[in-house]
Amino acid sequence: MEPHMIEANEQFFDNILAVLREGGVWGWPAAGVLFTKKDGKLLGDPAANREAEKIVSKKYFKKNFGISQN
Repeated sequence: MEPHMIEANEQFFDNILAVLREGGVWGWPAAGVLFTKKDGKLLGDPAANREAEKIVSKKYFKKNFGISQN
């Protein structure tokens, strides 16, 4: 993926994190996955995280995503 596309995706997720309240859920219909905001991160199951990892930088992913404990 081109650097400008990765940057745009990271800005998109920054906006999601800014508007989503703690415990809020964001659904990604095209990928069929859900994330829940907890402690400033988007937590999802392994499938959700694999999808997100494809479209952001490794550094961004490590800082802003995690595995849900459901």
